[in-house]
Amino acid sequence: MARTAVAAGADWLGTAQLAEAITLRRAGITVPILSWLYLASQTSAAIVEALENDVDLSLGSVSQLEVLEGAAERLGRPGVVHLELDSGLSRGGARMEDWAGLVARARQAELAGTLRVRGVWTHLAWADVPVHPGNASAVAEFEDAVRVATDAGLEPQLRHVSSSANILDRPGFHFDMVRAGLAIYGLAPADYLVPAEFGLRPVLSVTAPLVMIKKVPAGTGISYEHQAITHEPRYLGLIPLGYADGIPKGISGRPVVSVGGRRVPVIGKVCMDQFMVDLGPDPAGIEVGDAAVLFGDPAAGAASADDWGAAIGSHGDEIINRIAPRLPRSYAAAGAGHRCPDYQERIPAGAGHAG
Repeated sequence: MARTAVAAGADWLGTAQLAEAITLRRAGITVPILSWLYLASQTSAAIVEALENDVDLSLGSVSQLEVLEGAAERLGRPGVVHLELDSGLSRGGARMEDWAGLVARARQAELAGTLRVRGVWTHLAWADVPVHPGNASAVAEFEDAVRVATDAGLEPQLRHVSSSANILDRPGFHFDMVRAGLAIYGLAPADYLVPAEFGLRPVLSVTAPLVMIKKVPAGTGISYEHQAITHEPRYLGLIPLGYADGIPKGISGRPVVSVGGRRVPVIGKVCMDQFMVDLGPDPAGIEVGDAAVLFGDPAAGAASADDWGAAIGSHGDEIINRIAPRLPRSYAAAGAGHRCPDYQERIPAGAGHAG
C-alpha cells in the first residue's frame, strides 16, 4: 500500500507505530514518514532506530521531548519532530495550557541542535462529523497554537489537521498536509459520506469457497445453542472462516454474503473457524467450491465493509481491521480491477482469501 501511494503521488507516509515505519524503511521506501504512537523510554531501541532511519516523530509532552533529545544526542544529529496539540480529543498531544511550555522547551532543543521542529498537528475529536461546531473551535485553537510556536522562534514547515472526512468535506482545514486513511481504501470516513460520490471504490475484498452444501429439514437447529431454527427445508452452505479470522459474531442473521450472484444471510452462531449461510429452499446454480464474497465492491454486487459495520452497530474500519493475519493476502496492481487471483490456484483448499 505504501508503494502504491507513493507511485500515485503521495509525498509523505504516516504510520501509527514505529515498527511500521521501520518496516517501510527496511523495504527501501525513502519518502518522509511521520510516526506518532510509541513509548518514550530512555532505553527505547525503537526510537533510536527510527531516528537513524530518518523517521519524523510526533512530540506531545516535555517528557517525550527529553527522551528524544537524549536519543538524538547519542546519535550525534538532531531528531525531526512534529509537535502535537490536544485540541479536544484528550488522546495524544499537549493541552493548550501546557503548549507554551512544550514550545519553549522545543525551541531550546533546536538551539542546542538536538531537535528540529518540522511540523505542528492535531486530530479533531469530531473529525467524523465535519459539521459539528467543535471542529471549527478546535481549528481556531490550533491556529492559536501555531502562532505561539512561531512567536517562540519555531518555524514549522507543515501544519496538518485533516483526516479522511475533512479531506473530502472541509477543504478549509487542509493547511499544508492532510492525513488520508479510510478514504485511501475506498470506505466512508463518516456515516453521511458516500464513497462512490467522490470516485472512491473499496480496494479490499474477502472471499472463501463453499466447502459443503447440505439440505436440512424444517425444525433444524443451526450452530451452537440453536439460536437459528429452520421453519422449512433449507440448504445450508458452509464457509471456512470464523471469529478467529475476524468475522464478528454479531453478523448472524444478516444478508451480507454474496454467493452465485445473490445475497444470502449468515445463519446461526459464527464459530471460531466456520459459519453457515442460508442458501434458501433451492440452491440452483450454486455448487461446492463456488466463491462466497463476504465483502468487497458494491458496484460488483457485494456487500461493503461499511455494510458489515452497520450490521453490527459499528463502522467499516473496524471490520477491515478485524481481518486476521492467517488469511492469505494477494495484491492486484492498479488498473487490474478488483478481481483477486483464483483462490483455488493460490490458496490451499478450505482457506479464505483477502485481496
